[in-house]
Order: sequence, then structure tokens, then C-alpha cells
Amino acid sequence: MTPFRILCFKRKCTIAKTTKIYPFSIVLNSVIKDYSYVSYNCTINNCEIGKFCSIAKSVKIGLGKHPINFISTSPLFYSPTNPLKKIISKELRFRESEPVKIGNDVWIGANVIVLDGVTIGNGAVVGANSVVTKDVLPFAIVGGVPAKEIKKRFSESIINTIELSQWWDMPISFFEQEEVANVFSKEVDEDSIQSLLELIEKYKKMVKK
Repeated sequence: MTPFRILCFKRKCTIAKTTKIYPFSIVLNSVIKDYSYVSYNCTINNCEIGKFCSIAKSVKIGLGKHPINFISTSPLFYSPTNPLKKIISKELRFRESEPVKIGNDVWIGANVIVLDGVTIGNGAVVGANSVVTKDVLPFAIVGGVPAKEIKKRFSESIINTIELSQWWDMPISFFEQEEVANVFSKEVDEDSIQSLLELIEKYKKMVKK
């Protein structure tokens, strides 16, 4: 007997071959770049996710919105393609969805909700069970309902250097080098960041030869 396999559902997406999407997840109208993963039971819509991102279980991103300054919040009154099988508004009178942008190397904890139109910067961390209602700065750690910044992962100097390095755009062969792997497998300090910059420059010169 062939075992039943539960798959994720993907539609109108551009998803890198190196990405992993776990079962029970739905991904619509989205872009997911290299070496990112989406765990079980997630719903992602109208979102661009960068490289090396970690999306934990039951995360919901870009679920759409309703007008709060109309008489009614029901789509019956502003959308001809509403789910109620009755057309009152013959044209779309409210933008129901805005794109979400998630940078590179972002970690989003379990059960997080990210509202439409939000941008989450490179290297940011979103704590479990948070509701993200506004943009998150690069390398910020946020949490709560609504999510607020708790602290930055590193000093401004280190953050600026990492941002400038754009290490996430290096090919996977770069990270397979022992020297590089050693830099990524320990706590960050000024020396390790400087080593990373030197290794990036060294690799680029080697490739050009």
C-alpha cells in the first residue's frame, strides 16, 4: 500500500531549488530565495523572503486586510470577487493585500503573524507568538503583541559592517571553506567580522583569476 504523503500547496510562486517548504504549508504569490525554509502549517501570501531565512511552525504572513473606515468591513461591499457569491460592488474599491518583504537571514519564531505591507530587515529576529504590525529594522529582536523592539543583536558598528558585506549573496562554495565555516560557528565580535570581510575579498579575487 502506498503511504499517503501530505504536501505543501504553492501557487504563482518563484521558489529557489535550495529552499525547503514543509508539509501543511500554503505559499501563494510569493518569492522565496536560496537556503531559506518554511516549517509546518504556515500560510504565506504576497511575500518576498530573502536568503538563509528560518520560518518556524504556524507562521502567518500577508493574510489580507479589511477597511476599518468604511461603514462595513465586509468584502461584500468593496470587492466583486468576494467569497459570498453576491456582487454588490461592481469594482474593487479597497486594496485587500499589500506585499510583505522579509530580508536575508531573518528568523521568525513559531505562531507569528506578520501583517500586510510590513518590511522586516536583514538579520532580524521575531519572537514566538508575536504580531508584527510595522516595519522591523535590520538585526533587531522584536516580540509581543504588537511586536516592539527588545534590543539589537549586535552593536551598530557590527550591524553596519555585516550589511555592507552582503555575505548572503556569496555562493555556497564560499561557505564550504573551513575558514569561513569557523567564522560562522562562533559568537560574533569585531575580529570575526573583519575576518569575514577579508575572506570575502580573498574569495572574489580567487574567482576572478
